[in-house]
Amino acid sequence: MSNFVLENHDLRISLRFCYFLKKNAAEAHRMLVEAYGDHALSERQCRNWFQQFASNDFDVRNEERGRPPKKFEDAELQAILDEDDTLSQKQMAEMLNVSRATISNRLKAMGKIYKIGKWVPHKLNDRQMENRKTTCENLLLRHKRKSVLHRIVTGDEKWIYFKNPKRKKSCVDPGQPAKSTAKPDRFGKKTMLCVWWDQKGVVYHELLKTGETVNADRYRQQMINLNHALIEKRPEWARRHGKAILLHDNAPSHTAKPVKDTLTALRWEVLPHPPYSPDLAPSDYHLFSSMGHALAEQHFDSYEEVENWVTQWFASKEEQFFWRGIHKLPERWSKCVESEGNYFE
Repeated sequence: MSNFVLENHDLRISLRFCYFLKKNAAEAHRMLVEAYGDHALSERQCRNWFQQFASNDFDVRNEERGRPPKKFEDAELQAILDEDDTLSQKQMAEMLNVSRATISNRLKAMGKIYKIGKWVPHKLNDRQMENRKTTCENLLLRHKRKSVLHRIVTGDEKWIYFKNPKRKKSCVDPGQPAKSTAKPDRFGKKTMLCVWWDQKGVVYHELLKTGETVNADRYRQQMINLNHALIEKRPEWARRHGKAILLHDNAPSHTAKPVKDTLTALRWEVLPHPPYSPDLAPSDYHLFSSMGHALAEQHFDSYEEVENWVTQWFASKEEQFFWRGIHKLPERWSKCVESEGNYFE
């Protein structure tokens, strides 16, 4: 008896035996407890089985019992998902002539879950996706021949609001909406941060006065200021690596002729960057993403407070933080190629 392993199937057989002895569910439960102790079924389980026995269903097999045959094959449902995975359960149920509950159960059994799609910066057309893919393929080939990540200087602009709300999680009942949070008022008080950095850290940044923006003349002067900062902070480039490789986006102020002429005079190389591609820009996917989290719930009363916060935040980041941002580029180029030029997770 000491080697006997009690299973649920054995308990159900015992329960069926009690039923044929004309015992009720409560009596059967007491008998199981007396015989098996803590291993016995609960009284509620006993009542449920007795209800089944009362309907002339005496099948006490384990997982196989009571399973209705599939009303459709998983392959049919998968085919619908392959065609359009945004369909609702109701729409799929109508297509397969089954109930919505059946669709829900099958999706769960298949391991499917619903995810809300992410906002993307642009609806890419075929030509734009091909441009993204080709650009990334060429960049990967160059990287494999000889890495130039250590020479890349990248930069961009970011609006910093004086009042920054934080989205909050809510603990609510199923079906109830979470508490909403308004985005920063884009017409509220704000200032523009312009920053350029490499794998070692921030090389140069400007915080524009409230109401100021970047035009071609301003950006041209910023490139000259950045060059002076590089000479001061990265003198080893001139001795060992040659000129900087600039990675910036295709904003009109960045691609204006006076800016191009200045970059040519500085003998800088401009790294190819396809349009509508913040997912390939280190400032967007790394620096500003991290800064955005840090800004949550920050409230500033003056331009000077913003300037002090930005300076302190840059100083708080270790060199490894900036190194990771630059050295993620090959991985992101690869993901872009693998996704055929589309935006990737």
